[in-house]
Amino acid sequence: MTRAVLLTMACLLSACAVSTANQWVRPGAAPVVRLVVLPFDNQTPAVRAGSIVADVLASELIAASGLSVADPGEVGDLLRRENLDPIDVARWPAPVRLGRLLQASHVLQGAVTEYRYKPGLSETPVVGVTARVVEVASGEVVWTATHARSGSTWFREEGLARVVQEVARDMAAHLTAGLRGPRPSR
Repeated sequence: MTRAVLLTMACLLSACAVSTANQWVRPGAAPVVRLVVLPFDNQTPAVRAGSIVADVLASELIAASGLSVADPGEVGDLLRRENLDPIDVARWPAPVRLGRLLQASHVLQGAVTEYRYKPGLSETPVVGVTARVVEVASGEVVWTATHARSGSTWFREEGLARVVQEVARDMAAHLTAGLRGPRPSR
């Protein structure tokens, strides 16, 4: 009886926080020398979800990875100079061209596929993100990831920002592990 109660409680405690991820890195891919993170395509009704997720991911990459990441302001300046709407990703030139203009070795682009509070007993934050890194020299995709996560458990409520940060942290860790070159010796 005690074993059944413990199993039921464990299922209930973990049932509300769900995460799925699919990640790939091309074996032998050139390490990142300078990464540009483009604003993500927003495929949700939430205003600025693509920009928000891209900014959080850029911050996580800078904070945790040691990768050289271009200042997001540089990307914004380039988009303005080229008369490109940061929201209308479909009209942008190829990521390789943007990478060359920003003197990057790699370009990170992606889409936010879900960014909302899901109704239920309590509103649960839900985030879905796809991302890929293109190597500027070859034009090939060398890293890709898809993450979907919902937040909150019976004992802890999470906001949308927290779930975005967790997704970004997971993506940054995988990208760094796959595409960081040898660390300089101290």
